[in-house]
Amino acid sequence: MSKTAKDITGQRFGKLIVTGPAGYGWNGRQKISLWECRCDCGNTCAVPGYLLKSGRRKSCGCIRSTPDQLIGKRFGKLTVIAEDLDNNTTLHKVICRCECGREKSVAIRDLKNGRITSCGCDKVSSRKHENNVESRYSDKLEAFRQGDLSAVETLAEWVYIWTRNVLPNVIKETTVCMYTETMERHILPYLGKERLEDVTEDAVMRWVKSLQNTPMQGTQNTYMTEGTLRNTFSVLSGCMRDAQKIGLIARNPCTELSWTLRAKNIWEEKQWLDDDQLNILKPVLFEYKDENGYPLGVGFQMLLCTGITLSEAAALRWREIDFEKGEFRLQYFIAVKREYGSGGTRRYEPEPLTGRKRRTVPVPFFLLKRLKDIQRQYQGGPEEFVLCKSREEPVRMSRMREILTRRGKACGLGNITPRMLRDTYAIHAVQAGASSDMIAELMGFSSSQQVIRRYMPRTTLDKKELMRRMFRMYEAPVSGGQEDIRI
Repeated sequence: MSKTAKDITGQRFGKLIVTGPAGYGWNGRQKISLWECRCDCGNTCAVPGYLLKSGRRKSCGCIRSTPDQLIGKRFGKLTVIAEDLDNNTTLHKVICRCECGREKSVAIRDLKNGRITSCGCDKVSSRKHENNVESRYSDKLEAFRQGDLSAVETLAEWVYIWTRNVLPNVIKETTVCMYTETMERHILPYLGKERLEDVTEDAVMRWVKSLQNTPMQGTQNTYMTEGTLRNTFSVLSGCMRDAQKIGLIARNPCTELSWTLRAKNIWEEKQWLDDDQLNILKPVLFEYKDENGYPLGVGFQMLLCTGITLSEAAALRWREIDFEKGEFRLQYFIAVKREYGSGGTRRYEPEPLTGRKRRTVPVPFFLLKRLKDIQRQYQGGPEEFVLCKSREEPVRMSRMREILTRRGKACGLGNITPRMLRDTYAIHAVQAGASSDMIAELMGFSSSQQVIRRYMPRTTLDKKELMRRMFRMYEAPVSGGQEDIRI
């Protein structure tokens, strides 16, 4: 046992009691201490110390429910009747029978955390609400198409028309779905009933402050991030801009308020991970494995070492990794699609990247080697997703975010987000001497100005000091009386 390792013999971690040291193991290139533990069920096991201290290991594995142990148990309206033998994903799934008589394949984790409690029949009331909205606004949509602008009165009515008659003509389906969901979750509950002419600068400012000061839906202490708030504000601004173009309002109330949501400069805010923080986070993050032992932690390593987004990492297939050239050929991202009239049903599907987002990204040799080892060990086929060993279903991005958040807090680093890993990559590139154009090309930004605003250090010189430094070589005293004159 290392001299610096704290002796934890006799301490309890969940159902495990540490009985003594068990030698050493390796976590990547890092040597770690192992501890012999006795579980309350009677089994013994050797566990890395950092897993015990972070709370990730609480038993020898006996607390994990197998499909057989769940048969006959009830979760909401669902009763488990059998294991799903046709399951081709990395998740453990069971067949459940709903109170309504329908059967559904459900992941065990979704049953245990309460995410799924029925086959979908409890969403009938939600669908009825959507049908009522459709019947109430469809006449206004038809009147608008006939040129009658007077039919549109409230913001909710205009949003209904905007998302169905205006946006589909100019942007992709996935973007329309994203705008629609943003409106329904963050904008319409506050401003939807307001008449368009009553959505003034003051009303928008009150709405912005309410988003800043109110926890997000379904949480107690999680507030909207600056980036999400800025994107939400942008959606409302675009909606009001189109209303102004058509003639529904005289002016866009969001135009004069854009200063309130200026993009942060990450360099100045120091919102990235320094070397000390990375040394703490890497062991508990990069080596994370799912319930089947698949190394999902490599996804976080991809974000930090290549600067790609989480949606791009989730969409990456083995055929898009060029091991000879040492690069990712990024062609797709995972998009969230939402169907109207389906009770809020979402589909997660790969969508093609366009413009500068469709790119090749160099991969460090150590990450390339690890990916090669994973592909060899799990026999990853060309069409399988890298992060979940599946041809059909990509890894859930919400799961990856939750893993990152939990481990960041367990390490004492607070709320770590995928964007923070990407920002850290950008800051490392700046520190290594990369130009804004190069960083924009690597990370898929549409212009280098975005990189300059977000990542490049800004000068603190005033104008006079700048002039003094620029022309220092020309300074020379010239006799001109009692005082020297400098030119």
